[in-house]
Amino acid sequence: MDRLIYTALTGLSARQRQSQVTANNLANAQVPGFRREIVAQEGRYLDARRLADGAFEARALVGAPSLSTPAAPGKVQATGRPLDVALSGNAWLAVQGPVIGGEVKEAYTRRADLSVTSTGILVNGDGRVVLGGNNAPISVPPGAAITIAPDGRITAQLPDGPAPVGQLKLVNGAALTGRDKAADGLFVAQDPLPADPAARVEPGALESANVTAAQALVELVEEQRGFEINARLIRLAQDMDEQGARLMRLDT
Repeated sequence: MDRLIYTALTGLSARQRQSQVTANNLANAQVPGFRREIVAQEGRYLDARRLADGAFEARALVGAPSLSTPAAPGKVQATGRPLDVALSGNAWLAVQGPVIGGEVKEAYTRRADLSVTSTGILVNGDGRVVLGGNNAPISVPPGAAITIAPDGRITAQLPDGPAPVGQLKLVNGAALTGRDKAADGLFVAQDPLPADPAARVEPGALESANVTAAQALVELVEEQRGFEINARLIRLAQDMDEQGARLMRLDT
């Protein structure tokens, strides 16, 4: 009977993790360029081992071992804001990522609601420093209005006329396929990816998250029902165990 309880208990753990992932998707449903996560559910069997009395012990468990990030993009919505860009196709924006081993890693995101800090550095909506074609931060002249071309080239409107500032580093996201997303929502490759000259952006627009609040709420309800079913299975196993014990009890 403990085998049934063990299976149900691991099912509860997997459902709990799935609910946490879906809740995170729901919390980020309004974040531009957010890519939702799904839990890879699977059933597994532990290897049977021989006990001292010659019997075998084996338990089946429910696993939720890894996360997957669907590649489906969100919807592109026009904003009319010059510093908003929607990444076309499989293009990804390079930004300064997390510090790993004392080194700032290059990371990639689809979030491109850009702005200029008080020190003239171009950042996205997460506050991540945007990288240029030379893998360095892009500096904008203070107070200058800037425009972004479809190929990512940035031009500042100065009193003497337009002047080039730099170019967004856009990479091909095919190399990121199959990689788990980091906790901060960024994707990090083992080595920095080269700039893709064919990558394009759509100025004055943003890509929405590829998950909707309604979709995430429905998934939460389904996961809650699954959790309740596993909990009932544990109670049923307990009742069956108690009934079996009563049948085996000898009256004295």
